[in-house]
Amino acid sequence: MKQQKKINTQKNLDKKVLTKLNGHKVPKWKQLKQFPKTLSKQENLLIKILSLIILISFVFLIYTNYFKDLETVPKNGGEFTEGLIGSPLYINPILAQKHIDADLDLTSLIFSGLLKYNKDLEIVPDLAEKYEISEDQKTYTFYLKQNVRWHDNEKLTASDVVFTIQSIQDPDFKSPFYRSFEGVTVEKIDDYIVRFTLQEPYAAFLNILTVGIIPQHLWYDIPPINAKLAVYNQKPIGSGPFKFSSLVKEKSGIIKLYTLEKNKNYYDQEPYINEIIFKFYPDYANAIEALINKEVQSLSFLPKEYLNKFANKRDLNIYNINLSQYTAIFFNEKNNDLLKAGEIREALSYGINKNKIIDDLLQGQGQAINGPILPGFLGYNPDIKKYNYQPEKSLEILADAGWKLDGEYLKKDDQELKITLTTVEQNTQIAAANLIKEFWNSIGVNVELQIIPRDQIEKEIIAPRNYQTLLYGEIIGYDPDPFPFWHSSQREHPGVNLANYANRKVDQLLEEARLTNDPTIRQEKYKEFQKLLIEDLPAIFLYTPTYTYPINKKIKGIEIKRIINPFDRFIDIENWYIKTKKSFFK
Repeated sequence: MKQQKKINTQKNLDKKVLTKLNGHKVPKWKQLKQFPKTLSKQENLLIKILSLIILISFVFLIYTNYFKDLETVPKNGGEFTEGLIGSPLYINPILAQKHIDADLDLTSLIFSGLLKYNKDLEIVPDLAEKYEISEDQKTYTFYLKQNVRWHDNEKLTASDVVFTIQSIQDPDFKSPFYRSFEGVTVEKIDDYIVRFTLQEPYAAFLNILTVGIIPQHLWYDIPPINAKLAVYNQKPIGSGPFKFSSLVKEKSGIIKLYTLEKNKNYYDQEPYINEIIFKFYPDYANAIEALINKEVQSLSFLPKEYLNKFANKRDLNIYNINLSQYTAIFFNEKNNDLLKAGEIREALSYGINKNKIIDDLLQGQGQAINGPILPGFLGYNPDIKKYNYQPEKSLEILADAGWKLDGEYLKKDDQELKITLTTVEQNTQIAAANLIKEFWNSIGVNVELQIIPRDQIEKEIIAPRNYQTLLYGEIIGYDPDPFPFWHSSQREHPGVNLANYANRKVDQLLEEARLTNDPTIRQEKYKEFQKLLIEDLPAIFLYTPTYTYPINKKIKGIEIKRIINPFDRFIDIENWYIKTKKSFFK
């Protein structure tokens, strides 16, 4: 008993000594590291396996109860590179040439207008906070946002807006928008209020106020006559979501590389993408090769004839966007008396297989149309008269009119039924012209093709109306207003009434539709206009194509369904993104 008591006493003393020496009741890391040495190999292995199982279980529990419920959302960062055809000339919204896509693409990203289009092609405020229209629809008052700064950090005010519009109106500036603002008075009410006064109501006026605004403090001292020589046309200062960063030129002065960086001080939603790099190519063959070799991640446009090259490209999204443009054959009766006969125009209309053109040449990426106002636009009328492909009806109409087959072609009073079809030197248009020639040959019409280079079509053919029939595409614009295309006042250049069409009742309907903002009234007048137009048959409406936009799948957030101009693909670019993160909130 005494011996046991002595042993216990000694143990207690030992513990006190150890505690005093160590100072800790919990083992130190150095002590714990010695623990595995006291175990056998089997015991050590078992502990490692159990530890791994516990770790995996812990990670799984964290994922299933935390990360699984998080939303994948965009985050800032990344860059993408796009290939464009040609090279920019004037990166300036009031000088940008309408036929140079590179000008318009860059301008749309760098500059802002009073108004803009959203992804549904609805007009919404941009630099403007709000606007008011007077009862007589002649006065438009805009209230500007007060937090907008130029890319050089200067404030954007009403003075910039007034300066921009007055520069457009200055003939020395030679702006493509000059005619759009004829007769418009613009005045500054205060630093953030601008007023426009029109001579008469114009329903589509809001559409032209999407034009980009330029900074007065940089352009004021540049004489308008020298405006096209200014350095700001290539190194612009704007107020849009992206700003100029750098450019690379060839020795000839042609721009080959152009870099934009996001505007971190943008007054609206800051873009997610940090940089956009544009590379410029002389033609589609070179640009498509660059896309295949991954030198670029997207192309501004993919011609339909190249679609097959990308059938198995899994890293690309091919967007087929509805394009507000139509292709038609315009009759010019002044240059061929045969076309004055309604039965000949009617027979030619029934003699064209529109669906074959769409399937063979557009790879099915298009829609047959029967009039100048497209589906989805104000005034569209699905019930207008249709000239579906009926070659037997064409032959019947021509036979009733006294035309008889003499050899390969039809003749009447020793006159052969012969027509010249003119089009632009572009692959799809040439192929379409050849198909149309086959269709018309099959009903006894002798067709001669006239193919005109792109750089000559406007000056040598369209301006002087130097054609009998013209196969051509027209962009109808954001507002469906047919006035520029079908009013008799637009028969001479620079008007675009390519059929030289004149009808007093049509003129009256188009004039009245322009004088009201009431969509119901405009709808009815446009429907009546189309009915009269189709009865007169000054043109054969063929198809509306889609716009094919290929872009790497890494670029996400693209939701555009319909565009008017190619640069509209960037309408919603603030929402495009490359990088993502997990978040509880969208």
